[in-house]
Amino acid sequence: MNGYFESNPQPWEYFPRPPKKKQDQLLRVFWIIALGLFAFEIFFNENTSLLSKAGAILITTASLIPSYLWCSGRAHGMPIFPFFALTFLWTYALPLVSNHPTVMTYSPSSHLFAGMTVAGFLGLGTLVWFRFVKSIPPMPKFYRSLNIRKGINFFLFILITSVLFNVYSNAGWLESINGGTIAVVRGTILGLTALGVFVLSYQLGKKELSKLQARLFILFLIANLVTSTVTLLLVSASSIALLAIISFVISRKKLPIISIIILLVILNFLHYGKSEMRSKYWFAKNSSCYVQPWNYPAWYSEWIGYSLTYINRNKSEDNLPSNSEEKASFVERSSVIQMLLLAQDKSPESISYLYGATYAILPELLVPRILNSNKIRSHEGTSILNVHYKLQTYEQSVKTTIGWGLLAESYANFGLIGCGGLAIILGTAYGKATRWSMNAPILSFQSLFAVLMMSYSFQSEFSAGVYVAALFQSSTTIAGISLVLMKKQRVSRHAFQGEQMN
Repeated sequence: MNGYFESNPQPWEYFPRPPKKKQDQLLRVFWIIALGLFAFEIFFNENTSLLSKAGAILITTASLIPSYLWCSGRAHGMPIFPFFALTFLWTYALPLVSNHPTVMTYSPSSHLFAGMTVAGFLGLGTLVWFRFVKSIPPMPKFYRSLNIRKGINFFLFILITSVLFNVYSNAGWLESINGGTIAVVRGTILGLTALGVFVLSYQLGKKELSKLQARLFILFLIANLVTSTVTLLLVSASSIALLAIISFVISRKKLPIISIIILLVILNFLHYGKSEMRSKYWFAKNSSCYVQPWNYPAWYSEWIGYSLTYINRNKSEDNLPSNSEEKASFVERSSVIQMLLLAQDKSPESISYLYGATYAILPELLVPRILNSNKIRSHEGTSILNVHYKLQTYEQSVKTTIGWGLLAESYANFGLIGCGGLAIILGTAYGKATRWSMNAPILSFQSLFAVLMMSYSFQSEFSAGVYVAALFQSSTTIAGISLVLMKKQRVSRHAFQGEQMN
């Protein structure tokens, strides 16, 4: 029987169930954040509309309930749905009370209706998800899993590979390779990078990395953030950093507050100069957005200069902005509630529902490009939405993407019925993935798949086509890793029980 165990087995642990003391600490942090959010929405904003505030409070309440269930220990397993629900705080709730310029063009009654729609969607999704996570399933006899030492080395290799890919891509050194091939490689590396960051940050939080491994992980993570930000797209770096923080919080059971503050300050600072950099290198004639690695210092120096110029200009006595302008700018760049408001304002009276047009392309997106050279883009659904609602021409939608998010897309297709259907689908998918990964070690196939779903759960601007295509491609990669690198391991019940008692 011992032949089932490897020489360096990983600890079998119930994932993630904090001890009572840690659980109480999480709950205290939860209530502090929740009360702060409600206080801001009720007392500390300049939007005096009670209906808009009511809409924001409804969304906030529905967004926080899954996290409360998880922090209080009533929901078990990896918190995929709780983190998904939290994204609705800054994408739907806060824009209603932050004077978002586009959101303010709609009436307070529209705000309330949108708030009720979002709250109903999250409430139904929570009910479905909770059915799967309120209890612990029986332990299976076996798992397919990576060996700890090999797994850590594998993901460190993935991170440095991701950095090199970013460097080559930023420099334009991959231009000679077929675009379809590059898209597949990029998708694969992005998926594996997300897994690597989560796994290594989780191990770092549990203090199970050696000093050398910890230093290499932090070095590669910073290099990844720096090289991905060179593209002038902050969303990739933000997603990777957020995933690292989430994983660390789950394993260490405490917030890395200083790291979070430093990260927010840097991203917000770079955001101030982003528009000038894009105007100069994306849209100006005879300009190139390729950046050679030896030019990174000059590139960031110029970017920092634009950010400082923006700050100094707006802090001058002659052009002093109100605080609300800065807050609106921060919220504006992550908001997608304006897309739901647009759909609810126009459909079905002025513009008909799409009746599943953006979902009909999903089967084609699952066919590998090698089998279909004329395969459509994963953003084709987003283009359909933007053209249908007259936000862009098709040609414009190919160059610049206006994100909708899954909820607004579902309303544009089928109205409230679509929102309800999406809640059931996501609640079921996130609930099943969570339950499947319970009791599993972090390097098992089940846990890695759950991590993958979590990494996509807070991509708030994805349409269904982008979401499904990216998840399918990354899942295929994990399946390949499972077949080639993972080995079947038998569960040690004594080790598992001992872990739970800690």
